[in-house]
Amino acid sequence: MNTGIDNTLFHLINDAHTPWLDGCFGVISGLGDGLVVALLCALLMLFHLRLGLASLLAFAISGLLAQLLKRLFDTPRPAALLEHVHVLGSTLTTHSFPSGHATSDGVMVLAALLLWRLHDWRSWTVAGLFVVAAIGRIYGGAHFPVDVMAGLLLGITTMWAMWHWSARWPVERWQVSEWSWKIPGLIVAVLAAVLGLGYHMQPSTAQSLALILPVASLMILLQQWKKRVPHEQ
Repeated sequence: MNTGIDNTLFHLINDAHTPWLDGCFGVISGLGDGLVVALLCALLMLFHLRLGLASLLAFAISGLLAQLLKRLFDTPRPAALLEHVHVLGSTLTTHSFPSGHATSDGVMVLAALLLWRLHDWRSWTVAGLFVVAAIGRIYGGAHFPVDVMAGLLLGITTMWAMWHWSARWPVERWQVSEWSWKIPGLIVAVLAAVLGLGYHMQPSTAQSLALILPVASLMILLQQWKKRVPHEQ
């Protein structure tokens, strides 16, 4: 699957390692972890139900497709083919194409652009952060550039399809029910608990996210609870 250009790009990124970049990419690349993205999608449902549902569905479908493609192509990872690969976290050797993390990152890239629209700096900041997270999989020695580009494309394409399909969903009718935020809130609480109670991040260098995100998520959930409950009493 990899070519000379792919190897050259890989070394250009992977060989640029420094202790400072190790720390940055080691944490940021964890944003593509499956449980992290599922939690972010659930949080998004609290603020924008249609987009959150589309994101969660896109994450699930693209994730399944990525796993099927991994088994179909069964390509070796950089550490199995190249020498002197700089690795962050565990050394992985199989199922390289496409990158599952980059696939999830692709979903969140488009979700961010749809949430704040193209003219808002927040959309490009968050989308850019997830692109950097995907590049972190190259920097961390887990994937070749082609794996990451394919993953991003798969995630973005699936998210685009789910967003357009969501136009047919009766979301306005669903939002009338109090369960339109209680169910997402329950999902947030469960995922935050799983993430914070011993979940092993991939890569392992991003383990600090397993402490930060659950606390932040529960604080957001509590804030939303306080806003909504008085209106129901």
